[in-house]
Amino acid sequence: MRALAEFVMRSRTHAIGTSMVAAFLPLLGWLSTVVVALVCLRQGVAAGSLILLWTFLPIGIGLYVVGDPSPALALVGTFLMAAMLRQAMSWELVLIACVIFSAMGTIVFELTAAGILEKFVEYYLEYLGRVDASLAVSPQEAKNLLLGFFSMGQAFAMVVMLIIARWCQSALYNPGGFRKEFHQLRLSPVVSAVIVAGMLACYVFSDQLGRWLPLLTVPLILAALGLVHWVFASRNMSKSWVAALYAGLIMLFQLVYPFLASLALMDSWFNVRNRLQTIQKD
Repeated sequence: MRALAEFVMRSRTHAIGTSMVAAFLPLLGWLSTVVVALVCLRQGVAAGSLILLWTFLPIGIGLYVVGDPSPALALVGTFLMAAMLRQAMSWELVLIACVIFSAMGTIVFELTAAGILEKFVEYYLEYLGRVDASLAVSPQEAKNLLLGFFSMGQAFAMVVMLIIARWCQSALYNPGGFRKEFHQLRLSPVVSAVIVAGMLACYVFSDQLGRWLPLLTVPLILAALGLVHWVFASRNMSKSWVAALYAGLIMLFQLVYPFLASLALMDSWFNVRNRLQTIQKD
């Protein structure tokens, strides 16, 4: 990625060409978003906006042919988050914005890609019927569930692409800068309290708000990962621990995911880093 970032940052032409070519290729569409975010982070909103507009040409063609607005939504959301990170230098603000942009994008997807969504609902209901008839849910419940995971996936995708762009910027111009930023990622008590209140509201009014519950966990998980990476680094633990963390998150999702969310809340309210540093000094 560093070599590619160096190539992209050689000139505006290199950035535009790389972004447009990547946007045309289905498996590399994410790379165009990373390029736009990288240019925005390094050269500013005006330069990033120009790359964004050129990138919209192939993405717009794909939107017209396929009818799926999610790549365009991810591109715009990541660009706006990059602009916020450049101006405010706050990952907490970026995570809050990520939740808002993903919620807005989910609403847009529901309104503009109803046909695609209905097909996914049909496939999901058929899958439940084949696995276990007792798991059957109504089409509306299935729709809300799928939209909930869509919003969560969209949020994680935007944050990951912004992280890659920030890492590339750090590798080229500020070695170690991103590592320090990510290790210090922590939600303020006010923000975490608002997230918990929102999650409780989604749980109580599940019929109306239940779809947003998975999305609200995204800032917590990112903050927890920042804390865990800091612990690994502060204790000079090998990279195999990092690999084990993500392997456990994938294979033991139902156990590790809630644990990480709880860890982020603990860090927000009790500042786990300071306590661990105090213990190490003693």
